[in-house]
Amino acid sequence: MSVLDLVLDAGFAFAVLRAASPILLAAMGGVLTERAGVPNIGVEGMMLTGAFVAVVTTLATGSPWVGLGAAVLAAAVTGALLAWVAVDLHADIIVAGFAINTLVGGGTLFAMSELYGTRGSIVDSSLVTLPRIDLPVVASVPVLGEAVSGHNVLVYVGWLSVLAVAVVLRRTRTGVHLRAVGASPETAAAVGIDTRRVQYGTLVVAGALAGLGGANLSIGYLSSFTRDMTAGRGFIALAAVLFAGARPGLTVVATLVFGIADALGNVLQRTDVPSQALLMLPYLATFLAITVHSIRTSRRQGSPAPTT
Repeated sequence: MSVLDLVLDAGFAFAVLRAASPILLAAMGGVLTERAGVPNIGVEGMMLTGAFVAVVTTLATGSPWVGLGAAVLAAAVTGALLAWVAVDLHADIIVAGFAINTLVGGGTLFAMSELYGTRGSIVDSSLVTLPRIDLPVVASVPVLGEAVSGHNVLVYVGWLSVLAVAVVLRRTRTGVHLRAVGASPETAAAVGIDTRRVQYGTLVVAGALAGLGGANLSIGYLSSFTRDMTAGRGFIALAAVLFAGARPGLTVVATLVFGIADALGNVLQRTDVPSQALLMLPYLATFLAITVHSIRTSRRQGSPAPTT
């Protein structure tokens, strides 16, 4: 079977949706934080928190639902920590976000060593994963059913989150306040909007969504936890948000591009293409997205006036 045949197969579309779904969940949180003027550089650490806590709690309780709830809570707390440092202590949110990523990366490694005596991965045959869902009616449709039915529940939650974020931003008072704070915190405060509450709440919700994305990786997409298993997906989600100008619809398109790059890498493993080139594909897509965003921003702002 040729590469073209593999790409045109329904299984490839299934793989794209599966690969894009963790990024999509984190990206929807990124849309909210960008609109609120609090860029969430700590999204990678929040995803990793969710992935780790989901596995540990699921193994301890035997329930992936309890693991999922714990993952969301832990990642939301991580978002609250970032909010406290950036909003209350007035630290640079970019630096604070990178600190969160470093803290979680080292913290999960330490916890793995202490709890399981390993620094590589947590693999246990007793780990129960989230259930797969066969969509009624759609599952029986040729090609379409093979592509969109049979995913784990968080894949569908990811798509619902897009609708939820779009509705909140455009149809609710909360969304109006959030966008007002992002446009001008001083003006928003002057008309009575609690900017601290908005920014706190946005980072906590973004943390929860990133936690869902991380749990999707460890107890949905896979059934294990490995060191730094998010592998830059949080930054890819952030790149998707920036590329799309923090618009939910375009962010979906951007995450699908990254999903295609990831799935294409898996397909090309069956060819003679070097494995290093395959691993590079999602990050190459991220680099191109950031480059396009930078060029677009530069043109929007205009060239600086010449100095004399």
